[in-house]
Amino acid sequence: MADSRLTTWDPRSCSRVHEATLAVLADPGANVHHEGARGLLAAAGAQVDGVRVRFGAELVDRALAAAPRRFALKSRGGHEPLIIEDGHVYFGTGGDCLYTHDLDTGERRRPRLSDVASFAALSEQLPNIDFVMSMALPEDVAETAIDVTVVAAMLRATRKPLMVCATCAPETLAVLRRMAALCGEPDSLIIYAMPSPPLSLSEGAAGRIISCAELGLPLVYASASAPGVSAPCSRSGMVVAGNADVLAGLVIHQLARPGAPFVFGGQHTGVSMRTSAMTYCAPETMALQQASTELGRFYGLPTFTFGGCSDAKTLDGQWAAETAVTLALAALTGSTLVHDVGYFEASLQGSHESIVLADELAGHVRAYLAGVSLDDLDVAVDEIRAAGPGGDHLARAFTRAHHRDLWQTSVLDQWMHDHWEADGEKTLLDRLRERARDLTSRPPSFQQSPEVLAELDDSVRV
Repeated sequence: MADSRLTTWDPRSCSRVHEATLAVLADPGANVHHEGARGLLAAAGAQVDGVRVRFGAELVDRALAAAPRRFALKSRGGHEPLIIEDGHVYFGTGGDCLYTHDLDTGERRRPRLSDVASFAALSEQLPNIDFVMSMALPEDVAETAIDVTVVAAMLRATRKPLMVCATCAPETLAVLRRMAALCGEPDSLIIYAMPSPPLSLSEGAAGRIISCAELGLPLVYASASAPGVSAPCSRSGMVVAGNADVLAGLVIHQLARPGAPFVFGGQHTGVSMRTSAMTYCAPETMALQQASTELGRFYGLPTFTFGGCSDAKTLDGQWAAETAVTLALAALTGSTLVHDVGYFEASLQGSHESIVLADELAGHVRAYLAGVSLDDLDVAVDEIRAAGPGGDHLARAFTRAHHRDLWQTSVLDQWMHDHWEADGEKTLLDRLRERARDLTSRPPSFQQSPEVLAELDDSVRV
């Protein structure tokens, strides 16, 4: 559980934003481009006029009351389940990058299915990567088969929970769940869906919301409105607009199946009015995530943001700095699921080195989040007395018993200059590349049985 946390809003502030969101959902409401979803909403008392739906406060209140505060996201063996509730912080990679930074050549190129498998296999071995996304949109896979093919590749390479940014038809979600069950655990899959800001749910998004609820697949639902483009150019306006998007999805989700597991998306994106480029790492973006996460906590729901990423175009100083800052800020919001670790080029590019760095920084941040416990205070006082004024703690049994409690780095340099010089004066990028190559060259840490692999192949061919 996270002990250290940043805060922006108190409950009264969250209540004001909630009331503003209810006002927006009542007028103008949202466009829902899915007949079945509109039928659910009309039957529950929403005002439906064509595709426009106006949500009453009681609908939102019922949905918030029905959504679970806690559920388990399991692994397919070998890893502890993730307890998805406020107070836990977990880190995962991102999905569907259009480019890959080649580990061997440094080339920026279009990704292939082998990259999806390689990223997943690397994530399997890294202790602070808790869930896995594809990290690549492979160009060598037909668009019509992308979801099942990518999920099959990840299932072959890792036992950790998978988050899938699904673009498939809703009925394909049942296939993905059967594939996870085939590999040992149907409850090891979580689906990520998004609206179409401002205040609009596409037919596909609403269909996936309903299908996830009916299948019992946990759903992450997050808006991605941008200030001055798909939301007001105002911090408070951004939060209200994004909150309205998410709560509209939650209402449909809980009408389809009350109590279905739902994760409140508190992420936001930015747009540079100077360059028109999307910005992941602007200070406003992280502040908006902070506020929205606190709103999700106000509702009692597990939350979702991004961090450990960069707007840099290559693996340079900006990349390292932004990766560290955004990961720390996202973790300190207390968000339950922090994804996109390892992204750079504002979500367009991923690499093995960036995942290794994110894992290292996640361990660093986790050590900080643990805070300063007072559970051993009396023992510590006894130890101070035993060593006495001017005493030495280095050779004492207490130090031998507890020195490994201190965080240990694997790629960040903490040696003195002479040792660093003797080791070849390696830069951070040198060490990251060396560790990534070492981990990716190892034999797989596990293998699916031939029978399971054959059935996965059959699922992809269907």
